[in-house]
Amino acid sequence: MSIPEPTQTPRKSGLLLILVRHGETEGNVSKVWHGSEDAPLTERGRRQVQATAQRLKELHQQYHVDALYVSPLPRAQSTASAIAKAINIEPIVEPGLREFSIGDWEGRSFRELQQMENLWQRWNENPEFAPPNGESPITFTHRVAQVISELAARHPNQTVAIVSHGGVISNILARWLGEGPQDWARWDPPNCAITILRQVEGGWQPITVNDTRHLREIGVEKSVPAND
Repeated sequence: MSIPEPTQTPRKSGLLLILVRHGETEGNVSKVWHGSEDAPLTERGRRQVQATAQRLKELHQQYHVDALYVSPLPRAQSTASAIAKAINIEPIVEPGLREFSIGDWEGRSFRELQQMENLWQRWNENPEFAPPNGESPITFTHRVAQVISELAARHPNQTVAIVSHGGVISNILARWLGEGPQDWARWDPPNCAITILRQVEGGWQPITVNDTRHLREIGVEKSVPAND
C-alpha cells in the first residue's frame, strides 16, 4: 500500500515517523512465532536489509533523519545497523519497540498455536488474555502507544526512523489509520517495508504505507508475513 511521496522536501511540521520492519528471518519462512526470542536473517533478508539501507539513505536526503531508534532484538538491530551506516547516525536501542511476547509459547508454529492453544480466538474473546509469562493484546497495545508517545515528546518537529517488528508496526497503523488494534492484520507489513507518517493536528497523515518498491526493484520483495 503506497501513497505517492511529495516531489519536494516539505517543511517540517510535527513529528515525521519512518517505520521499518526488520529483514526476513528463518522464523518468518518457517512460520514460527519468535516474539522476544530471535532468529537469524535469511540470505534474502540480508539482501532486503541492504536495499532498505540504500532507500533510507535517499529518504535521509529528503527528510533528514534526526534520530534512529531500534528494538533490542538482534534481527532488528542488524537491520538498523546497515541503515545507521548508510545515513551516518548512531542507533538508539529502545526496549519498548521489542516484539509482542507470548512468553512460554514462543518458538512454536502459528499452526500449533492455533490448533492446540486456540490463541487467536482466545484473544478475540478476551484481549486481556496473556499466555504464561507473555503479554496480552491490551498490554502490548499500551506499551507500543506509550513508547511512540514518548518519542513524539522527545522529538517535536523532527524526523525519527524506527526499526522494529511486524506486530509493533501493524499495531501503530491499525490504531492511527485503521479501525483500532483489532484491525492489525490488514496493516501487517512485509519484511523491510517502509512506512512514513507525519503527525498533524488531530492525528497522522500517511505519506507511504508498507512500501516495498526498493525490494521489488532487485527481486527480493517476497517474504512471509508473520507477527514477529
